[in-house]
Amino acid sequence: MAWTKNTGTGYHQQDTDYYCGGATAQMILDSIGAGLLDQNVLYASNHSHNTQPGWATDPDGLAYTLRHYKPPAFTNTFVVYAKDTEVEGSQKIVYTLWKYNVSTGTLVFGCAHWIAVRGVSCDVEPVPGATYTINGFWINNPWPPSPSFYNPATAPPPPHSGADGCGTGGNRGIANEYVVYDPTWKDTYLTGCDVWGVGHKQYVSVVDPEPPRLGELSMKREEFWAKGDRLIESDEAMGLVFKGIDRHDLYQDELFAKALEGAQPIRPILVQRLDLPDTFYYLVPMARKRAVTAMLSIDGLYGNFRGGQVFVEPLRQPFVDRESVIKKVLSQPVELGEKLGKLIIREGAFCFYPIMVWRPCEESRSPYYPFYMITVGSRSIYIGYDGTIYPELHDIGPGG
Repeated sequence: MAWTKNTGTGYHQQDTDYYCGGATAQMILDSIGAGLLDQNVLYASNHSHNTQPGWATDPDGLAYTLRHYKPPAFTNTFVVYAKDTEVEGSQKIVYTLWKYNVSTGTLVFGCAHWIAVRGVSCDVEPVPGATYTINGFWINNPWPPSPSFYNPATAPPPPHSGADGCGTGGNRGIANEYVVYDPTWKDTYLTGCDVWGVGHKQYVSVVDPEPPRLGELSMKREEFWAKGDRLIESDEAMGLVFKGIDRHDLYQDELFAKALEGAQPIRPILVQRLDLPDTFYYLVPMARKRAVTAMLSIDGLYGNFRGGQVFVEPLRQPFVDRESVIKKVLSQPVELGEKLGKLIIREGAFCFYPIMVWRPCEESRSPYYPFYMITVGSRSIYIGYDGTIYPELHDIGPGG
């Protein structure tokens, strides 16, 4: 049985498309007793104390805000921790969770996005003298922005509260997502970037200031569950989710246990990574009484478990269906922006890519929010899980 530490840090989604640093500060500060501070105030503090130009929230800005707004009863402090290897960066996250029971603010998708890492699973407790492996991390990813950002006239605006709907699924975000360490954490999340222009990648978190004192981290890669010579079939993916659940002891986690009890896998959704060559994954919905209670991820070639998330409020339809997408794109021209006019899509004159696609981008900061892709001539357009049409996908600016 795995050793786990989960701080239980409450989840809150970001209020704008660049407030991930503000939302991460909000979650961490609330977890240490500061209360739910306003994201506008926190983001302004982050941004005004940045040391790097062009960032929404840089590491120094986030560290300053956490130190400035931490409550007097919290006697520890926060510093920027940047190391040259992913292993050192991940070890420090483990140490902060193990020693201080405090979530970290961690920079993921290169320099692009802030999340709160709220928990970790290891094969054994990583005490000094022990040899341990990391199974995975629990994270609070503040994406997507709150509905008030997209529909300010109709959606309930902040302030946030304990019953604001954040983390319940769909456009309210996901609390307590589980990310398998190898390969998902390393190939998708903690990928490193050059924040300060040192000429190479660093792996950055805002954490406690104490040097990590743990046992030895063993880097044993799990054997592949499939050969990788072909895309695995849907029914294979459905069978492998149970192996992943057992291998990572997800029934130990209260939220996962509640969501998975009595749930069965239904038709998986195959997704192709646009930023990595020949990389695919399945999203496997787990359903109970025709409602989806969790979404688990399986590697599309090698079959290994990649992680999962649970829906506090089960969803009837996590993704808009293909028929609705086709009806929508045929019903109205697509605004291309940049004074390029509108794209008219004619019935019988477009290609609907057979599977969904994803890459970290302004339009999606989570692999659980992929896109349909439609090609018209030389141009591709993308349709999000909720039916929103995007004429292109944009790179994320640093820190938000």
